[in-house]
Amino acid sequence: MTPHSPERDPICSLGAWLFVPDRHNAAGDVETGYLVRNGRRVVLWHCSRILADFLRTLRRLESRFAVPCSAPQPPGLVAVDAPRAPSAGHSAAAPGNEPPRA
Repeated sequence: MTPHSPERDPICSLGAWLFVPDRHNAAGDVETGYLVRNGRRVVLWHCSRILADFLRTLRRLESRFAVPCSAPQPPGLVAVDAPRAPSAGHSAAAPGNEPPRA
């Protein structure tokens, strides 16, 4: 959110914490952003705007590079959780279960 943008940054999850960015009321007063967890609040006096900018950038990158799972992948890309074939020099057999050698 830029200073002249009427759009509010959303509350974001940061692990077990929630980040509540700076809020402006109709009178122009600002409530400084904070982290909250289990009723405990940590006010981010000096870094709330920096953290909001960082999270905004991450959201922009995620939306720009997000690819549906059903979309074909370009050559050379491998899914992180895809099983990998053993390399040519290594046997997939467990130690002691290798095939007999001639």
